Amino acid sequence: MNFLKRLSKKGDKITFYYDYGHGPGQRPTTGIFIYKQPKDQIPKNHNKQALALLETQKSQLTIEQQATGSAFIPAHKFKANFIDYYDEYVKLNSPKGNRHLSNSLTQFRLFIENDFIAPIDINENLCKRFRRFLLDKYTGETPLNYYARFKWVLNAATSDNMIFSGGVIDIHRIDPPGPCRFA
Repeated sequence: MNFLKRLSKKGDKITFYYDYGHGPGQRPTTGIFIYKQPKDQIPKNHNKQALALLETQKSQLTIEQQATGSAFIPAHKFKANFIDYYDEYVKLNSPKGNRHLSNSLTQFRLFIENDFIAPIDINENLCKRFRRFLLDKYTGETPLNYYARFKWVLNAATSDNMIFSGGVIDIHRIDPPGPCRFA
């Protein structure tokens, strides 16, 4: 991973950018800058800390690039608790005026009866038991809607490499076959 340096218009600061290529939008800013000629100890300390932060970001990006396509999940990307991942997904992806996703999380928490579940514990049997829990508790289309949102989260977790579809769970097999997939 390369970082580019650019001098500010005033010439007093150096800003760092990611270098993903030469096309438009392929050089976003890191948000990190250093002072070109620090005059006292405060800007010197700032420069030292900013360069350390830049090295940390560089290391994390290098590890992410090297881990792409493998089963390794970098520690800074890994969430040890599936409930935390689910909660973050709900916060980032809830459509306005629709409570299915947030209520799905609430029902999953009631089903788990715990604040912690490891991603490795999410398996096909747990999904089937959660489905049965929803069917026993609700009628109509409510269980279908909640379970569909739960599957959204599983799909996202699988694509984010939190859950591996090849080893832990195959999310396409957790519904029964037939025309009415949820009855």
